[in-house]
Amino acid sequence: MNTEPETADEIAVAADDFLKYPMYKVVSVFQDADEVVMAVNELQASGFGGDEIEAFCGWEGLKSAVYPGTKPGVWQNFVHAARHVGPDRTYLERYEKHLQDGDCLIMVHVENKERKAEAAKVLHRHTKERVTYFGLLMADEIK
Repeated sequence: MNTEPETADEIAVAADDFLKYPMYKVVSVFQDADEVVMAVNELQASGFGGDEIEAFCGWEGLKSAVYPGTKPGVWQNFVHAARHVGPDRTYLERYEKHLQDGDCLIMVHVENKERKAEAAKVLHRHTKERVTYFGLLMADEIK
């Protein structure tokens, strides 16, 4: 079965109350769903597995199946405590607004500095939006 979509129509759409802390993930926003497809394909070609990539568009996407070949259960494994406290909530509120506006997100789970840098490089190639790394109770924009 081919897990790589040929069109962006196969990207999921986001759902209610998703905002929790995206620990050990590199995250960015995309306005163009076609760029999401290209970024996910490039991440996969760079060795990121489907269990490391989450991609979806709009607020309803969290209820739907995720992008083929990416991890199911979008946002469900994040630390709930960071939702309402600390400076990182600003990032999460911004992502919520983007999803409500119908934009897309890609989140890539990373385990070391090299994978963090590679994921950020790929995302930067496909969006002009900021790319942010969420570590253990901290967030850092990657330029």
